[in-house]
Amino acid sequence: MRSATFVLLFALACVSFAEEEKKLKIGVYYESLCPDSLRFITKQLNPSWSDVSEYVDITFIPFGKSESVKDGEYFRCQHGPEECKGNRIQSCALDALTDQTKEVEFVNCFMTEYNKYSDKDFGEVCIENAGLKVEDVKNCFDSDKGKELQLQAEKDTIAISPKFVPTVVYNEVFDQKLQQDSMTDFKGTACKLIKENHPNAC
Repeated sequence: MRSATFVLLFALACVSFAEEEKKLKIGVYYESLCPDSLRFITKQLNPSWSDVSEYVDITFIPFGKSESVKDGEYFRCQHGPEECKGNRIQSCALDALTDQTKEVEFVNCFMTEYNKYSDKDFGEVCIENAGLKVEDVKNCFDSDKGKELQLQAEKDTIAISPKFVPTVVYNEVFDQKLQQDSMTDFKGTACKLIKENHPNAC
C-alpha cells in the first residue's frame, strides 16, 4: 500500500513539475520613472494579468538604462536619483514577495503612485497593500542587500543588452517582433505563445 501511495505521489509531482516547465517565462526589464514603462505596466500588463497568470512565470527587473559606480557605491539612472531610489525600493519589495499576482499588483501600484509626484515618497501604500512591512523594505533599501539586488538587476539587464525601456523577453530570448507587439497588445502576444503548450488558454 505504501509503495502504491509513493508511486502516486511521485507521478503527481512529475505532472506538477511538467506543468511548471510548460509555463511561459516573461522577463520585464523597466525603470521606475520611465513613461513607457509606466504605460506598458498599467495599460498592457496589469489589465491582462488575470487572463494569463495561470500560464506565466514572470520576473520583474527594475533597472533599465542605469549603471553602477564603484561596485554599487552608488548608481546613475536615466531619470535621475529618484529613479535609482524607485528601482531599489522595487527590488527590495519584489525580493520579499512570493506570489506572482501580488508582484504584479505591487509593481502596478508603485509605478502609478511613484510617477505622480515630483517629491517621491517611499511607496508605503503599495508596500502595505502587498502585505509587506514598510520597515522591512526600508531596512533592505538601506543595507548591502538593497545594493546587491540592484547589482544583480544590472547583471540581468546587461545579459540581454536591451535597446528599449521597457523590454519584454519571452522564454529568455529577446525577439524584436515580440517586443514591438507586446507594447500594443501584450495579452495577444503572450496568449499566442501560451497556446503552444496550452491550446485552450486565454
